[in-house]
Amino acid sequence: MDRPDSSTRVEHDLLGPFTLSADVLYGIHTARAGENFRLGGETLREYPALLIALAQVKSAAAWTNDKLGVLGPDIAQAVMTAAQEVMEGGLHEHFPLEVVQGGGGTSTNMNMNEVLAGRASALLGRRVDPHDHVNRSQSTNDVMPTALNIAVLVTARSAARSLRVLAESLSRKGRQYESLTRLGRTCLQDAVPVPAALVHEGQATSVLAAATALEDAAEALRYVPLGATAIGTGLGAPEGYRELAIRRLAEETGLDIRPSVNLSEGISSLEGLAWVADAMARAGRAVARIAGDLRLLASGPVGGFGEVSLPPVQAGSSIMPGKVNPVIPELVMQVSFQLQGGAHAVHLASAAPELEVTAMAPVVTAELLRGLRRLGRVSEVFAGRCVDGLTWNTAAVHANLRGSLQPAVESAVEHGHAYAIQEGRS
Repeated sequence: MDRPDSSTRVEHDLLGPFTLSADVLYGIHTARAGENFRLGGETLREYPALLIALAQVKSAAAWTNDKLGVLGPDIAQAVMTAAQEVMEGGLHEHFPLEVVQGGGGTSTNMNMNEVLAGRASALLGRRVDPHDHVNRSQSTNDVMPTALNIAVLVTARSAARSLRVLAESLSRKGRQYESLTRLGRTCLQDAVPVPAALVHEGQATSVLAAATALEDAAEALRYVPLGATAIGTGLGAPEGYRELAIRRLAEETGLDIRPSVNLSEGISSLEGLAWVADAMARAGRAVARIAGDLRLLASGPVGGFGEVSLPPVQAGSSIMPGKVNPVIPELVMQVSFQLQGGAHAVHLASAAPELEVTAMAPVVTAELLRGLRRLGRVSEVFAGRCVDGLTWNTAAVHANLRGSLQPAVESAVEHGHAYAIQEGRS
């Protein structure tokens, strides 16, 4: 008689049996979803901010269910211990699902439920059920918007801090060249002199404004619909669950988490996340404009403007020796293009009519968390590998000042007629 294979286990659902490896903590729902949503995209384990936020929600729910007497204290504690491991960066290898998926995030929620149940079962020495225990008093429809809000809020704050690093780098550069005056251009034509310090301070101001707008948009995400359960009525959750769970969640996250003003709106609308996408795209545009200006000023150095030298970070050509390209500004600009596309995807998802709940949140999750992370990283790369090391070529700057129209402007003001502009230039 054949012995059972100890390297596998069999689980059952409404579709029948499924064989899983004995080494994985997730269960049958995650396994089936892995087969259904296999597009070659990014997986949940690549988004630790989301996994941490989701584990915080599950921990708060277990604690609350214990306090309200609907979950045994031993099971609640085992679930909370497992959730803490995820919060500390453990068990992430057991989240193989791709972020974008059908079902509004049900499979992501179940992946977490199954992993926590599997780990809690090992800790407790008896079975902990992913539905009846880990998901008690919850629905994907209130859990996922809550976790997504927290993950985006935390990631947006991090991106804003990185933007402020870039702004400070630009401000320092302005102070470094506070005595330098360069030729300003309008419509790419010679105009009048402008202090280099004023230019860099203007750039810093633009980045700071974008950082503030991003922080302000993200603050609205502190309002979460946990306790709404399936369609906003709280069906299946005990009395007092919502208030207690949100209070505990605020303690878990260290954030000023508040209940949604309206539970129905909280689970059906993605507009708050769309506002963050708008702010993210704005920040990307602001940073890309600065990168593009520096790229133009560094053009040449013989056949272009040649007024700025960017730090050389790599060889620029496979055939032309000695060529160095402005690769960091070009990186910044391309990331900005991605952010605009991501924001558009969020707009489309937020506008999709879905009655009581939206099924389009997974694509919002992917575009926002990916975009905000890239915005933060590229801001610091731009600061550290480009702005900090750029220099103004004073010889080229002074030579180009010969094209200044300042004498013509002063003459026009003095004599009161516009023809002096042309006469002063000649």
